[in-house]
Amino acid sequence: MCNPKCSKYVLIVVNIIFILLGLGLLIPGILVVVNDDGINDNILPALQQVDFGVSNFGDLAKGLSITLIVMGSFVLVLSMMGACGACCESKLLLVVYIIVVGILFLGKLVIVILWIVFKADVESKLREELKLGLKKFTNDDLTTHEVSTGWNYLNMNFECCGIDAVTALSTGNDYTTTAWYGAATTEVPLSCCPGVTSSSYVAGSASSVACTSNKGTLPVGHYSKGCYDALKDFANTYSIAFICVGVFILLVEIAAIIFACSLCKNIGKDHVV
Repeated sequence: MCNPKCSKYVLIVVNIIFILLGLGLLIPGILVVVNDDGINDNILPALQQVDFGVSNFGDLAKGLSITLIVMGSFVLVLSMMGACGACCESKLLLVVYIIVVGILFLGKLVIVILWIVFKADVESKLREELKLGLKKFTNDDLTTHEVSTGWNYLNMNFECCGIDAVTALSTGNDYTTTAWYGAATTEVPLSCCPGVTSSSYVAGSASSVACTSNKGTLPVGHYSKGCYDALKDFANTYSIAFICVGVFILLVEIAAIIFACSLCKNIGKDHVV
């Protein structure tokens, strides 16, 4: 084990790394919140109809980014506490630091284990709940019905169509089970067509000769990706960074606990605060 001086400087370096990792959670969380092309206020009403445990998918998706911001801020504060405890050789700060870091480590470890065990079940359940939510789609426009508007914005923002990709009539088209489909003249909504924007949608001038979808015929030229896969890909673009940061944080937390305990043990009684 390092001598007290070595433990002190290593702990300071560990907490500088902690500061960088805190920023690694904080900055992506902020980017998700401000990214208007992602899950924005136009899409939320649709996703809030999708049940997910005791909450709904919309609130969870929005809350996750807020959680990352809070966690990043908390890690920054915690790292400063650890650095101050090491610099000042304060047993009180170091003991509090060790306890909090230990709790965080165990909590993250439990979450990782639960995610590995239940990941497949969660993804399967989410797909089915999204299909149930889409059944509330009633209007192919952006003004009449808030939930329908949300689904249309989801199609446009994520360049997707249906929950699963629309590859066949009836069983291969999730829209056939919606209230909208009964009176529809097309097989899929206009929002499934590339090039359609919110401004042209509202103006009623959106058109695409390459996107034909007369009712009863297999759509051509529509977005080929289902919205479940599009949402999953969107989450993966951020989750890879979060997983890397999370694993590194776990390793840094182990080092922080070891060197904080070493320093705390070797601080003389005359240094106690």
